[in-house]
Amino acid sequence: MTNGSATTDHPGNVLTFANDVFDSADKAKVGSDQGYCVRIVAGKTWECNWTTFLAGGQITVEGPFSDTGNTAVAITGGTGKYANARGWMELNYHNPAGTEFDFVFHLHGGD
Repeated sequence: MTNGSATTDHPGNVLTFANDVFDSADKAKVGSDQGYCVRIVAGKTWECNWTTFLAGGQITVEGPFSDTGNTAVAITGGTGKYANARGWMELNYHNPAGTEFDFVFHLHGGD
């Protein structure tokens, strides 16, 4: 965590991340992501922005992240074959620990 407190959960804390992204079978690496979240309500919600890097381009998203369950975020744009993409992305917990997540993109537009 940066800003706020590195040891205590406070509104205003900023969490940065960068991860590998895998296919739907969770076997083959298909890209990576990077972004940040700002703590809004301690112990409950963050507001996040990040980019998913794929072979054909990038997809950017923005929206809430819940500490307790799945959420949906808006697709705000993209590059390459995703340049005209719009829609939403499901952000689903892949495990109860909250260390892995499933990104399910619902794309509209593009090629």
